[in-house]
Amino acid sequence: MPFARILRSTALLAKAGVVTAVAAAIRAKFISWCFGAAGIGFIGILNAFSARATEVGGWGLGTSAVRTVAGADASEKKRKEAAVRKFGRRLAAVSLVGVILFIIPAGYLYFVSQEHAVELLIVGLAVPCMVATAMWTSLLQASGQIGALVRTQIIAAVGGLIAGLPLIYFFGNIGIAISILWAAALAAFMSWRAARLLVPPSEAVPLESDIRELMQLGLIFQIGLVLGVVASVTTTALIVRHYPGWFGASALAHVGYFLAALALTNSVPALIFQVTQMDFYPRVAAARDENEARHITEKQVQACLLLATPLIMGILTMGPLALTFFYTAEFAPAVPSLNWLAWTIFFNMLGSPLGFWVNARGSLRAVAAFQALVSVMAVLLAVGLVPTFGIEGAAVAQAVGALFFAIVLLIFTRRSSGQWLGAKTWLWLAVCGAALGLGSWLMTKAPSPYWGLLPTALTAALCVGIYFKIIAKERHADELA
Repeated sequence: MPFARILRSTALLAKAGVVTAVAAAIRAKFISWCFGAAGIGFIGILNAFSARATEVGGWGLGTSAVRTVAGADASEKKRKEAAVRKFGRRLAAVSLVGVILFIIPAGYLYFVSQEHAVELLIVGLAVPCMVATAMWTSLLQASGQIGALVRTQIIAAVGGLIAGLPLIYFFGNIGIAISILWAAALAAFMSWRAARLLVPPSEAVPLESDIRELMQLGLIFQIGLVLGVVASVTTTALIVRHYPGWFGASALAHVGYFLAALALTNSVPALIFQVTQMDFYPRVAAARDENEARHITEKQVQACLLLATPLIMGILTMGPLALTFFYTAEFAPAVPSLNWLAWTIFFNMLGSPLGFWVNARGSLRAVAAFQALVSVMAVLLAVGLVPTFGIEGAAVAQAVGALFFAIVLLIFTRRSSGQWLGAKTWLWLAVCGAALGLGSWLMTKAPSPYWGLLPTALTAALCVGIYFKIIAKERHADELA
């Protein structure tokens, strides 16, 4: 797999990621202006509720469907696609019923009361839309329709923002909930339309064995998802209970600080990792053998580092400026958490591609055991650190968990493929890590955060130069061939 192709597909999908990140940043800035840190905490909790419910109700379909369809023979693809559609419709219906039944427990879990039950119900209606979006998006992914995915995501992000801001301004908390529902419904409609045009339904009749295959794969992925939900909910609940008054203004504001830092740092992997999900995952699932899968994975790790390192450098060296720009000066308490979360991104640049390799080609029992181990580790870290260190403890837990995630995956993939990652990949990791560490240390000596522009610009220039050099080198090789 040519490195230039990976970089080009990564850059293509990053366009959609940039639009999505910008839309999210504008929405967050608007909410912070209107409602302050408490508003960010509120929308963060609603988003967490809908995302966690989607992960449980979706039964891992977005991952299992791509693995099933992309790895199928040409003669079986249409039947597998029909099975994905049938199973996805069932999951959407079941998730709608489940989320309605869970509204009251969720109110006590997230808000310690039923004060925001109406908002939770509105957001809950977005869950079947998100499950349906995962179904149609997985069909597009498995068919290699990357351009359609990009267009769909851009339209959904822009449309959700344009309609969402007036709802938030005029209707407050209810408007925030409706804006989440609107964005989910628009994404579902756009992905349905694209899938219907580019991966049209066929006359193929899915076998019950196809449905069972998706259920069994989903069950394995579901173990990790459920434990991940437990880890996420535990962290939020511990933050709420760590600060005075439990769910008073102080607690909600600190949830807002942590979620603001998390959203800012998550915007970086959102730009990079969606490529891992949409383009890399189908290719590694369809690899001929483990050597080819390892080769593709190493190239993806290198591409992730090349694209993400300047962004991580910007967060480490200009964190206070970024928080003020994307939110307000009120979010200064989030700076220590932001630094730890930046290192979480770096560790995930290795862990995420390895994780998709494991999900695409590992044994089901091994995948379940691995996901359970990592999730339990995340819960233990949160329980141990948050009560003592507050939101900074939650960020440290994220960073240590990401490092642990990468180490376990390295060992697992070494056992499955018989080889460690190559020296070139380790060199990339070492150079990028050293550059980030040096930039972070230098900023402790700088008189102003604006000095962070220098290491960020230098890192970006070097990475852009390497990017174009690789593209030109492989284009020249193709011409000679």
